[in-house]
Amino acid sequence: MKKLLLLPAAALLLTSCTVMDVVGPRANGEIMALAKQASADWVFGDPAREQWREMRQKQSEELKEEALRLCGLDAQGQTPASCDVSYGDTDLPAEGNASAVLEHTVAAADKVPEESVDLIVAQAIDALTLSPVDLEPVTETVSDAADTEAARDMLARENAVYYGLGLALAYADADLRERVGELREASHERTAALTRVLDIADGESLVPAAGYEFAEGYSEPANTEEAAQLVKTMQSDLVAQWRYAAAHAESATWRGDAIRLAAHAQRV
Repeated sequence: MKKLLLLPAAALLLTSCTVMDVVGPRANGEIMALAKQASADWVFGDPAREQWREMRQKQSEELKEEALRLCGLDAQGQTPASCDVSYGDTDLPAEGNASAVLEHTVAAADKVPEESVDLIVAQAIDALTLSPVDLEPVTETVSDAADTEAARDMLARENAVYYGLGLALAYADADLRERVGELREASHERTAALTRVLDIADGESLVPAAGYEFAEGYSEPANTEEAAQLVKTMQSDLVAQWRYAAAHAESATWRGDAIRLAAHAQRV
């Protein structure tokens, strides 16, 4: 007599799923934790801080898109069903602030995939720029050799920009002189912070190189319009370099400092 093969109900349910649905990739936990915090800041944020809430909403969507990207695609070119970026029945955390974003980012940067670090660091920088950036916490001396080199490189770049801003003053009108003054003061504040990071004397940090030459794409201004363009380009390039330094930091200490310094440069 033949016997019937009885399958448990759970097994019957699995027959309608693919293997990828069961053992497929899951959304990265660290990325999703950051996404949930961003969503909480948007949902529970002060309605009066519309810019902050809109930024955090956008950042939560960016993080979920990053989680989906990391999951990859199946043979049909679709995101695997196992890669769920919904929050399900879990509660959102309490609302945070820009300082909390910085703290969470520094903690997560060593845990997320290397290819995701640029995104989360960029988000932390942007979050900090919505209010004045405090550089007083930038005090600890870096010990990692690569971070020390990066900090010295940024100090040299700050000095070069400071020098270039001085050249622009010769052709500046009243508005541009005011702008250059703001940028030079802000640069001096970052330079002072870097002296603490590098544990060097303040006088040493302000010593420019023996001579500067304009790199390709730059030229000494000959009028107010060219001076204004030079100032804009130098500032844009400096911000880009600070963002790069923050994303490629080796230690948590320097990463936190570089994020603050990048936001400070971006905000001015």
